[in-house]
Amino acid sequence: MGLKKKLFPKGKGKEKDTLISKSKAHIHKLTLMNKNYRKRAEISRKNAKIALKRGEKNRAKNYLVQYKSYQAKVDRATNIRSKIERQIQAIEEGVLISQTGDLMGGIRDELEYIATKASPTKVAEIAEDSEVYVSEIEEAADILAGDPEIDLAIDVTDELNQLETEMLLDQGGTMPEIPSDDLQYIPEYGDTEEAGDIKSKDKLKEEIDKLKKELES
Repeated sequence: MGLKKKLFPKGKGKEKDTLISKSKAHIHKLTLMNKNYRKRAEISRKNAKIALKRGEKNRAKNYLVQYKSYQAKVDRATNIRSKIERQIQAIEEGVLISQTGDLMGGIRDELEYIATKASPTKVAEIAEDSEVYVSEIEEAADILAGDPEIDLAIDVTDELNQLETEMLLDQGGTMPEIPSDDLQYIPEYGDTEEAGDIKSKDKLKEEIDKLKKELES
């Protein structure tokens, strides 16, 4: 059995609340008793003074005895109340400490779980596995893309050599190191003349709009 179950076993929470309520009710009762004892002590002392004024010394002594007796009862009730209050405070503080311990224990367990999931070793393993998966995906993509020359079993070595020879003749015996900017690939799809025509129409429209703005200003 854990420490918490030993200190606060099942069903003890309600019993603890009942004890605290009873203790506070008892303290209230002691407070009322003290108030009554102090009032009686005060009355006894006043009566002792009256007895002395009347010349009744023995009666004055009796009243003073009562006064001292009530004072003792006040002190005794005060000490009892103080002890009960200390016990209540100890219980409340103990409950608070126990709840704090439970809270910190829960935080510790959560941190342990997070640290396990986010440990450097675990993160390194995840990163390493991710890189392996990326490499495998890229390799699969390369396999799917393939090499047209190999896939189609077409050898273009002779044609490539012939093109290089033609270029060497055109360039005076040297191969260009950097491709010229004005060399653009011819698009395989679409009508290049139509594209050029659209571009010319757009340029013409832009010039007309510009001219209109100048006339309006």
